[in-house]
Amino acid sequence: MGLFSGKGSAEANFLGVDIGGSSLKIVELTNNNGRAQLVTYGYIERSLKGEGQKLIDDPEKTAALLRKICDTSKVVTNRAITALPSQAVFNAIISITEISAKDLASPKKVTTAVEWEAKKVLPLPLEEMILDWKIITPEENIKKQKEAGDKIKNLQILLTGAAKTVVQKYIDIFKKAGLSLISLETESFALSRSLIGKDKSTVVVVDIGGSNTDISVVDGGLPLLSRSLGVGGLSFTRNISETLSVSVEQAEQYKRDLANLDTPEGQLPEIVERAIRTIADEVQYTINFYLDQPDNKNKKVERIILTGGSSSLFNLPKYFSDKLGIRTFIGNPWARVIYPLDLQEVLDGIGSRLATAVGLAMRDIE
Repeated sequence: MGLFSGKGSAEANFLGVDIGGSSLKIVELTNNNGRAQLVTYGYIERSLKGEGQKLIDDPEKTAALLRKICDTSKVVTNRAITALPSQAVFNAIISITEISAKDLASPKKVTTAVEWEAKKVLPLPLEEMILDWKIITPEENIKKQKEAGDKIKNLQILLTGAAKTVVQKYIDIFKKAGLSLISLETESFALSRSLIGKDKSTVVVVDIGGSNTDISVVDGGLPLLSRSLGVGGLSFTRNISETLSVSVEQAEQYKRDLANLDTPEGQLPEIVERAIRTIADEVQYTINFYLDQPDNKNKKVERIILTGGSSSLFNLPKYFSDKLGIRTFIGNPWARVIYPLDLQEVLDGIGSRLATAVGLAMRDIE
């Protein structure tokens, strides 16, 4: 039995597993008449002393940690979904310049056309990568072209790829942990699912993790542009450590003490402002790059959503709103999840950490 739901069963439940550089988070959800319901959750974060090797590079240890969290959290199902980190994923929008309506109805022929175009942009040979793709040309546009003739021109495809060697590491971890890995997707899709849902407006998701910050432009419910920046919560800590000549552990505690201090609204402590300004500048660059594309000239970003373990430090929504001129909020991954109301305060406090895991577990429910 899971911790929070007596109705969960192995057949109705899904386990979202988020493997970070130094943290491991799980969320189990069950399908309650088409709505996601919380069954259990758990997470573990390694000490800063162990920041050298990433969890994904030590399958034996990571599998043992995953099994331990599942046992402690009383996970019901063994059906797991995980995500590749943004920096390990290749994304591109490609165009198939001309395809017949008959061929468009054949998945095999569309796949052949996609692979032909993918070869021109992939960073590795096609045979060394695993590809996924999705047609993003609006259905009404395709319908109009079919009515005008037999050919569909400029069919746009969202292409996602990852090296087979990277994917194999994840497969090995879940096999060693005794879990069935039923799907592997990208963090940006998981975050879009948990934080945005069916909203079709243009939204930017900023995931501030320990080592990296991932920025995704989500438009029409799809993450169409993703960038990764090697600045995160650990960068804040290192700035403090170097400035004050204290250990990383002491700086981490000092960072959290600083975050709890009363400062003028929207103003950040100078000792961490530099790293956060770097993130804000990269978000602005990403927005400008996306809106400068010919098809996006008349669009605007409606809001920015912050998530990740470091997003709740300081008053970042106010800082981003003021600096970028766009409404900014901390994301709430529990907005469409059923859970016991007496857990709301606890879940609100850890929501930013678990947003990716929530989105993964929701994949086959919504």
